[in-house]
Amino acid sequence: MTRGPLVRWIGVLGLAGALSCAPAFADEQPDHNVAIAAATEEASHWLDALDAHRYAEGWDDAATVMKEGRSQDDWVRDISSPRESLGKPVMRELQRADYSTTVRGAPEGNYVTVTFLTQFANTPPAVETILLTLEDSHWRIAGYNIGRGPEAPLPAPAKEKPGPAPGPKG
Repeated sequence: MTRGPLVRWIGVLGLAGALSCAPAFADEQPDHNVAIAAATEEASHWLDALDAHRYAEGWDDAATVMKEGRSQDDWVRDISSPRESLGKPVMRELQRADYSTTVRGAPEGNYVTVTFLTQFANTPPAVETILLTLEDSHWRIAGYNIGRGPEAPLPAPAKEKPGPAPGPKG
């Protein structure tokens, strides 16, 4: 899988290494659950736009941090080729979604990190991680990373059928 432009795009964000979040406090959990649900829905919508090659829509849903130092044309060019080489997604499954107020390399705020296990037509399973931030009362995409998914488990060795223990011949 060719990942050059996509990796460069992620590197510009300065947030690719910050896609892990701290656990929420128990007394704030209900509000966090609402935030997680809304952000997860936005992440799914954003991925749907990319899957359908509607890259300009993906740009529209991006946070300010994703847009800094680039134009929409730059974004479309940088994301379209790598995404198209992956092929159509044939399966996408939510793995986890976490809320946090801190993300390494970013100012304090409201963040949700959403992780999907995705099978594309042209590649082995991949893990898509989307960082969202609450910006102007809307969840916006602040970072995106796609990496290799878990290796398929090796088949278990064939077990020998139990039988009588070999004894002395004679």
